[in-house]
Parts: sequence; C-alpha cells; structure tokens
Amino acid sequence: MLRDKVRTAEYLSVNEIYESLQGEGFLVGTPSIFIRLQGCNLRCPWCDQPEALNFKEEHLELREILKELESFSAKHVVITGGEPFTQRSLPALVKSLLDRGYSVQIETNGTLWIEELEGLAHRLHLTCSPKAVASFFVHPKVLRYSKELKFVVDQELTEEVLLREEFREFLENGRVVLQPEGNKEEFFKKALDIQRRLLSINFEVRIIPQTHKFLGIP
Repeated sequence: MLRDKVRTAEYLSVNEIYESLQGEGFLVGTPSIFIRLQGCNLRCPWCDQPEALNFKEEHLELREILKELESFSAKHVVITGGEPFTQRSLPALVKSLLDRGYSVQIETNGTLWIEELEGLAHRLHLTCSPKAVASFFVHPKVLRYSKELKFVVDQELTEEVLLREEFREFLENGRVVLQPEGNKEEFFKKALDIQRRLLSINFEVRIIPQTHKFLGIP
C-alpha cells in the first residue's frame, strides 16, 4: 500500500507561496494566493523573478501545498513561475484547486502545453505573456484557451508583433494588455505610442503597469 502511495503521489517544485493582490493584467486588484513554481524554459533579460528560473531537485508533495493554502483567506489562486507548464503535476494541482472551490489563474509564457489540462482549461483564467526570446511563439492550445495576452513592452516589442495573424482575435476582442517593462518611463511612452497607432486602425489595447510594485507589496 505504501509503495502504491509513493508511486501515485504528485510533486511540484515550488519557489514560494504567499498571499497578496494580483498586480497585473485584466484581474488586477483581485485578492490572490500566489503559487510560484520553480524552473523556466526561457531566459528573458529583464526577468524580475530570477530566483525562480533554475530547475531544482527539491519538491513539495501536492497535499503539502494544499494544506498551506488553508492558512490564507483569498479564494483566487495564481499559479506562476518560473514557467508552470514545465511541471508534470500542474494538471493535478489545477484539478485539486478547482475541486476545492478556488478560481484558478495560470500565468505562462505560452511556449509549452500539457495535454492533461485539456479538460480543465475552459475553467481557468489563462494569461499568456509571449516573449521576445522565443520569437513570440505561442503554442496553439495556449492561444485557444487564453483569456488575455499580456505583452511586456520592452525594446523588442513592436506593433507588428501584436498584429500577427495568430494574435488578431485577441486584438479584435480587446483582450491585449501592454505592460511597460519594470514600470520604466521610456516603456510607458512606448506603450502609449503603440496604443495610439493601434487605435488609429480600430484596435484597442490596455496599458496596465505592475501595480503591486507601486503599492510596495509582493
């Protein structure tokens, strides 16, 4: 019996778990529990969570993670990273959270997909942030299920990227967010320029900074 239990247990590499407000994207201001997973398949030069990039051997059992969540009051869980889709047990975590009545958001760079999430994806708020280091590639299944595209406005982003055919539906439905890198003034100005040019061809995008940084919260 013990061997069966060990064999079927689910484990995830976790960087940190904490409670705060969602500071980015369409759900900004939502009281949230953040599960920051460890390990990412990309290396963005401006990454603001470098401590979560490397893959590590240490893992937490799923039941330990769920137990820790009981000490928080928020009912919205944000699974972030690192890159959540590098974790084999992500579907088990998502299902367990949904079964316990949490609303679940996953923040992803969009390059990876796990087929076991197919039956759960329609119940999630999937936030995809395409990255220049991956040539803004997004897996077709991530595009199918994402509720928003969140582009970091840095030196690499251009309006031509936003106008790509695969992103057109998000533009047409007003589901694109521009997030100035590091809340820097030069990238706010660039975001405004991109927003104005897109408005001139009847596409409306939102500029939403990292509000948690303005508030001084994690």
